[in-house]
Amino acid sequence: MSYYHDNKKLPLDRAFTLNDTSFPANWLRLAGAEDKAAQGIEWRDDPALKFKNEKFYYNTVQDGVVTSTPKDLDMLKRGMLAQANQAAHSMLASSDWMIVKQAEVSTGIAAEWSEHRSAIRTEANRQGGQIGEATSIESLMAITANWPEDPDSKLERERREAEAEAAKLEEN
Repeated sequence: MSYYHDNKKLPLDRAFTLNDTSFPANWLRLAGAEDKAAQGIEWRDDPALKFKNEKFYYNTVQDGVVTSTPKDLDMLKRGMLAQANQAAHSMLASSDWMIVKQAEVSTGIAAEWSEHRSAIRTEANRQGGQIGEATSIESLMAITANWPEDPDSKLERERREAEAEAAKLEEN
């Protein structure tokens, strides 16, 4: 909550001027309710500020009004493409040892891991294509990542789900 005069927020502990009358920094703290009301000053809730997504917009607040300025589209596209490629690289890195082992000792790579690695590359390419085709901030905001779950994590999740289901059945 703050003090307002004609929808303008008044600074607490700072001098201010209303209708050509200057008030000292401590006036809002020391003045009585009647004195404040006589000046048209009221104590009320601050308005709810609506910020746009800070990943895509610069948001500034002036006198309780939010101004959202879009960031440079090409800069955003480069950043999002770099993030998608970095995420793919990171996910592929966790199974790179399987590819090295396959090359060194001619062992096969499990089909689910081969499919997983292919799905990562497919998702990175899908995101890259959508980012490249984006012509507005809104079209960039609509792009969502849909990375595949790695086979080990999937097995662990399925095991936990089966255990939870078994525990529910035992309770009944």
